[in-house]
Amino acid sequence: MKSIKIYLSILFTTLLFTSCEKEIEFKGEITDPLIVVNSYITPDTIISAHISESRFFLRDSVSFKNLENADVAVWVNGVYKEKMIHIEKGTYKGTHIPSIGEIIKLVVKVPNKKDVYCEAKIEPQPLIVSIDTANIWTGVSYSISTYGSSTNNGPTVWKSDTMAIIKGHQINYKLRFKDNPNERNYYRLLVITNEFYKVLDKNNNDTIIEIIDKNFNFTDVVSGNNSNSDPLDFGGGTYNEYNVFSDDLINGKEYPLSFSTNEDVYEYLPKFDYGQRAAIKKVVNIYLQSISKDYYMYLKSRSAAMAGTDFFSEQVQIHNNIVGGIGILGSYTFSNVVKVEL
Repeated sequence: MKSIKIYLSILFTTLLFTSCEKEIEFKGEITDPLIVVNSYITPDTIISAHISESRFFLRDSVSFKNLENADVAVWVNGVYKEKMIHIEKGTYKGTHIPSIGEIIKLVVKVPNKKDVYCEAKIEPQPLIVSIDTANIWTGVSYSISTYGSSTNNGPTVWKSDTMAIIKGHQINYKLRFKDNPNERNYYRLLVITNEFYKVLDKNNNDTIIEIIDKNFNFTDVVSGNNSNSDPLDFGGGTYNEYNVFSDDLINGKEYPLSFSTNEDVYEYLPKFDYGQRAAIKKVVNIYLQSISKDYYMYLKSRSAAMAGTDFFSEQVQIHNNIVGGIGILGSYTFSNVVKVEL
């Protein structure tokens, strides 16, 4: 009986991959390309939008056609404001700088195509109350090694040598903010670390270089990374790629948002210490954004689509709020940038 089970498994696998290699003629309808609109608007910044054309998924080309002959009109609170000007490669810009509370509508007209439109409201700025930090030495340490080889007219001998000892270190943050109880709110957390290093240039002169790191650990319960608590989950896994969350669990509360950054310390052995290894300065910039519902759902669905890599997983449709076309018009405001120097 056991041998029969193995045989059936092998047969199923063979049939599966044989069918994957079979060429199947596409007999569906090839639809006309749609207008694609992508725009992200925020207060104190002029409105811009990128206009392109969708492509059929079986075409050889991987690029999208930029539309440079579009008429892009900006409406503010139902009143026509201006026509945007084409700058380059499908990018259009206007002169209007939106304010909090405004409803921005874009109407896009392209010759021989159906008009499309989209709108978004500029959300209020989130209110940050305080921020607390705690340095944590995790007690975990490990080494990194380098490998080399030597030969003396005989077999090659491979050797490893310890380069450095890494000591685990992280900084835990508590960002306390107040949620508005009168409406449903959507947020996005961004943590950007700017590291500055002193190095030698090609002329052996000291110079400063900057490295930007956008990685951080977002394990707060509202993130969904620990528990799938969001009713707008798209079924593509619980990993929150864009660090977005809603106020479902915290509506109207003053909430301490938890996250951390990795600050591991590298201690190089003298013979591998080729100069400045540690940053001479680090600045952590923390942004708490208040984002529109459409922008939130767009980022959630994109994250779910990226997570759905299993062969048998169901395809996730990316959220779209362009009426008559595809794409996203999203809005966001952000709190005052909180800078923490390390």
